[in-house]
Amino acid sequence: MHANGRPSPLMIRLDDVPETVLVPATHLSGGSIGAKIAYGKDASIIVATRQPGYHSKPHLHDAEQLNYVLAGELYVFIDDTGFLVKTGDLFRVPRNAVHWSWVQGTTPCVLLEVHAPPLIGDPGIADTAVALMSDAEKDAGVAGIGSDWPRDVDQASVERRVMRNPTGA
Repeated sequence: MHANGRPSPLMIRLDDVPETVLVPATHLSGGSIGAKIAYGKDASIIVATRQPGYHSKPHLHDAEQLNYVLAGELYVFIDDTGFLVKTGDLFRVPRNAVHWSWVQGTTPCVLLEVHAPPLIGDPGIADTAVALMSDAEKDAGVAGIGSDWPRDVDQASVERRVMRNPTGA
């Protein structure tokens, strides 16, 4: 057993990963999101639960994002397009693409998210995210990516157009 109480510094049970607030309320139009985050040198993995009414503001990060919908559904908006995803769907957010999402239903949407490089640079994230690395790797440091929140996106216009045609715009 290692000093961190885990059989290996390279593994942890999801139940043992602390919950964090992935997106602060100042960057939401509604709802909330909780997340459990683990990361390595080159990628992070997040299990994020978006509550009903969750509606993020447009943002971007210098990391590619791959997502798998574990439960529920949500609208995903990327640049000037978007689509509705449901349980079992996979989708990608390209690196530096402006994106946001909105849970319209009455049940939470749970996503498995992978970001490369690791999305651990936003305030408070590194305090609760779990590093799955040896001590030597940790000592070498990780370049954690953070999010930018542009204000010049016509969010409402994109949402109206996409939600009139939820299979894609």
